[in-house]
Amino acid sequence: MSIEGALAPLFAPRSIAIIGASNDPTRIGGRPIAALRQGGFSGAIYPVNPTRAEVQGIRAYPGVADIEGAIDCAIVAVGADLTVPAIEACAARGVKSAVIFSAGFAEAAAPGPERQRRITEVSRAAGMRMIGPNCLGLFHTPSRTYLTFSALFQGQTPPGGHMGLVSQSGGSGAHILKLAQQRGLPLGTFVTTGNEADVEFGEVLMALADDDDVKVILAYVEGVRARGSFLAGLARAHAARKPVVLLKVGRTESGAAAAASHTASLAGADSIYDAVFHQYGVFRARNTEELLDVAYAAQHARLAPGRRLGVVTISGGMGAQIADAASEAGLVLAPTPEAAKPALRALCPPGSPENPVDVTAQVSTDHELMARSLEIVMASGGYDITLAFFGLYAGVKVLAERLLETLAELRARRPEGTAVVCIIADAAMRAAYEKAGYLVFEEPARAVAALAAVAKIAEGFSRLLPPVYRPRASDIAHGERFNEVQAKAVLAASGVRVPAEIFARSGAEAAEKSASLRGPLALKIVSADLAHKSDVGGVALRLQGHEIGAAVAAMAVEVGHRAPHARIDGYLVSEMVSRGVEVIVGARRDALFGPVILVGLGGVLAELFKDVSLRLAPVTQEAAREMIAELKAVKLLTGYRGEPEADITALAETVAAISRFAADNEGVLASVEINPLVVLPKGQGAVALDAVIETEACTA
Repeated sequence: MSIEGALAPLFAPRSIAIIGASNDPTRIGGRPIAALRQGGFSGAIYPVNPTRAEVQGIRAYPGVADIEGAIDCAIVAVGADLTVPAIEACAARGVKSAVIFSAGFAEAAAPGPERQRRITEVSRAAGMRMIGPNCLGLFHTPSRTYLTFSALFQGQTPPGGHMGLVSQSGGSGAHILKLAQQRGLPLGTFVTTGNEADVEFGEVLMALADDDDVKVILAYVEGVRARGSFLAGLARAHAARKPVVLLKVGRTESGAAAAASHTASLAGADSIYDAVFHQYGVFRARNTEELLDVAYAAQHARLAPGRRLGVVTISGGMGAQIADAASEAGLVLAPTPEAAKPALRALCPPGSPENPVDVTAQVSTDHELMARSLEIVMASGGYDITLAFFGLYAGVKVLAERLLETLAELRARRPEGTAVVCIIADAAMRAAYEKAGYLVFEEPARAVAALAAVAKIAEGFSRLLPPVYRPRASDIAHGERFNEVQAKAVLAASGVRVPAEIFARSGAEAAEKSASLRGPLALKIVSADLAHKSDVGGVALRLQGHEIGAAVAAMAVEVGHRAPHARIDGYLVSEMVSRGVEVIVGARRDALFGPVILVGLGGVLAELFKDVSLRLAPVTQEAAREMIAELKAVKLLTGYRGEPEADITALAETVAAISRFAADNEGVLASVEINPLVVLPKGQGAVALDAVIETEACTA
């Protein structure tokens, strides 16, 4: 369906008022009028300018109150001090929506924030949707709506097409738009959200996902403000199988305060964005060039999972470069199927039939060699993607026409899969290959990176979205404090296994109770004030029962010296787990996304290697297994160098249990962490050797 509902007056208005309209089409207040007329907008245009009777040949009005007809949308192109009364006038007049170009609001010093508060208050009270302030505006070519002051519209109208872009930055959005136009990308919908006083990024994302005119979504993000609409937009795009290619700035968090728990420091805000993008099948571009490369590939590529790349090249050296790029990008340069090799050898005896297939420069005398070789590779059944490199030969006059003809005939016979040509050619030649069904790149490494991205997007479409989860009643309370014993008891009730252990308040009691335990034993201080007990001498390992009393006395002195303000509840003596892989399983509450679950290499090495996988909580056991498989250290769990395979099922069950605990206690829980969780050999389970629960302070 096309865009409907509350945002329809912005994307497809039937009438538009321009407050601050200028007779000069090069000025901010004049550009939208010129663009609307140039683009063929069929609705009513109402310039508002109290000093003129006519603007750009159209009757002007002193104010919106003087306009006789209904007003679907108002563009506000006046100074910040005049914007508040303009929005008040629009609200009184019953205007349905507004686009505010003006700057000088929340992004500026006082009285900017108060101005923004006021226009937001007025627009919401009137039910008037508002984009901006401090934005470049929007355009939607299917409805011939151009509500922007971008200079890119002077003298031309965008050709339109099936790509949509939403950007939180006007400058970055305009930059992407210009480069997209230069590449000939069909960008037909463009929205900049500015300060997001009302309409925010996620709502626009939902609108693009619902718009039948948009097939590929591009996005520039600085920081999402509303979880619900953002995730709903991603979910709708996923359901519609619309690729979302997104450039999110702010990868680093320089200057961020160190968190108290490993989980909090490992699950940084940017890592959580990456986890969200993975869950919803979004591709995160590293820069504008990659954003546009992937968007270009996504519009033509066959969006089905598959990473097997078959290559035919006129250069062995370039074949090696492509092989390197494929390995780095995560594509699989699978061997040439044995059945295909004799035919390839017969076609080009001097070349090589091994993938990447080298047909040498013989293509300059045998004009059909490239197409015949590529067809053998396509027909072999060994590849999901094929790439042909013949570089400058595509533009050589005596070769160009025949090469194109034979490759076009090939694609007509074999339209399945994704096919790419890497050539140096003019715009007309590029367009001809695209029309024939090929993606066209000059630089093979960029082609490979874009193909890998499309494969990742396709894999995301095949992945089920997180299920709807209805949390149980919270098990914990705001401000509640937990020592290790208490934390383990809470988590044990949620399905987490803990070792055989005893709690004591003195050395004598510990020595007496530990007689029931089998050595060697671990002794730990118990205090809700100590998240990292080993840092202050609060852990002693490999003790025998007769050593416990003296060890408690020594520990009391050491901890008292190194952490004098910590409140000591007692001592915990546990049977040591002698064999297994140490992992960390934790969750923390993110201010935007809520509870986030983490699993990774654990113990004292957790923060050193930072080998973790993240998801929004809760997760299923199947999703937990996927998280585990993503770890670099997964080999330690699957049987590394003769070690037994670990109980990955028990680990996945623990990850899922902790994720449900975090989701059930959202709003109360700050973080929960098991570090280490020892994963025993297959069939023997996983045991939580330590546990920390931190709650949010009471806000009442």
